[in-house]
Amino acid sequence: MTKFTPFWWDDQPQFENTDELPLSADIVIVGAGYTGLSAALTLSKSGKNVIVLDSEMIGFGASTRNGGMLGSGHKVSTDQAKKKYGEVIAAEIHIEANASLAFTSNLIEENNIDCEFQICGRLRTSWLPQDQVDMSDNLKKLKAIDHFNSKMISPDRMSKSIKTDLYFGGQFYQDHGSVHPRKFHYGLLKLALEAGAKIFGNRPVIEVNKSSKIKQSGFDVVTSSSTIQCKQVLMATNGYTQSNLSKYLSRRILPVPSFVITTVDIGKDKVQSLLPGGHCMVETRKRYCYYRPTPCGKRIMLGTRAAMHSISAEEALPTLRKMLIEIFPSLVDVEISHCWTGFTGFSFSQLPNLSINKGIYSALGYCGNGVAMAPYLGHMAALKMLNPDQKVTIFEQTPLQTRPYYFGKPWFLPIVSLYFRGFDILDYYRRKKSIKKI
Repeated sequence: MTKFTPFWWDDQPQFENTDELPLSADIVIVGAGYTGLSAALTLSKSGKNVIVLDSEMIGFGASTRNGGMLGSGHKVSTDQAKKKYGEVIAAEIHIEANASLAFTSNLIEENNIDCEFQICGRLRTSWLPQDQVDMSDNLKKLKAIDHFNSKMISPDRMSKSIKTDLYFGGQFYQDHGSVHPRKFHYGLLKLALEAGAKIFGNRPVIEVNKSSKIKQSGFDVVTSSSTIQCKQVLMATNGYTQSNLSKYLSRRILPVPSFVITTVDIGKDKVQSLLPGGHCMVETRKRYCYYRPTPCGKRIMLGTRAAMHSISAEEALPTLRKMLIEIFPSLVDVEISHCWTGFTGFSFSQLPNLSINKGIYSALGYCGNGVAMAPYLGHMAALKMLNPDQKVTIFEQTPLQTRPYYFGKPWFLPIVSLYFRGFDILDYYRRKKSIKKI
């Protein structure tokens, strides 16, 4: 029987704070995911009185629903970044993406966070022969900017990493890793609590207003039960940003769903026979399947796009199962133990952003690459709040954009789903055509 809750949630502790909400703080953070907890940790260590509020139970959102892949990537190529931002900013984006991986890896290791962290590497597989050429060209450009521990894998050597005939080689990122995302989140939560942050779940923020008190600069953070007065506010809501709370941010962040499954226990030998390299895997095709062994090494986890709009995990399950069997035909009779969904936050620039609007800070827009970037940008947001006049990250220069047709409710995503289905058909057609040429 398939469970329609995250595999990562099984047998994990649930933090709950039943204390009364304080009526004042130096800083209120809205959102208790990786971003909010990391910011709370840094700010609390700096002596600030910090309150973190989440509308759901602590650990409800994407921080505990993701695939647990720890990488430095983002969805914008070097050429795209150069065209849009110029060569200098494009180079800094690449350098800082690598810095996010180093930051989060060090955060885990230096604080002994028990989250089954492994530096297992990530292999990006080529759906088409041309993808292999394009990745190789881009890798040369990246290595010209900064040291980058990555290499190309030729088609004849793919069997050392994965047993499938589906791909035409790949690019291996040697420093990338994996975590148990729920355990990582809980470890970060404990660090923030130990540093002095006060963290509350099931405390939705209704609105944030400029302080009503005369001669006092700051904000009134209104919840259903009380109002908290504070000097600064950080929005760390990403794919769970609500338009009733921030019309500005909700117009600039798209809540795009992701869908994930895990197999039942198929044994370590079976998993190793299919994924002998033990790497995290991602694809170049638009369907963008990503998969890995679970930390126990006895199951395979796979995520993919079942739709661009919100559908239930039950509806998504047949699509995910189909993708799993396409990659690993020998799993045709294997049952699925868990299937779940959650929202990632996509910016229109496809890059993260740290900014301030009407005095309210925000850090969000990870586009499905938040496991390393979210803790990093949360930390950077904290540094910015401590030193507002200082530039702390290149992601202050990747501005949040909106579109004239978007007002916080993504009515057009079902249409986008159809658009991407067309891309899927095109991907298969191009693949078939490429194979005929070989």
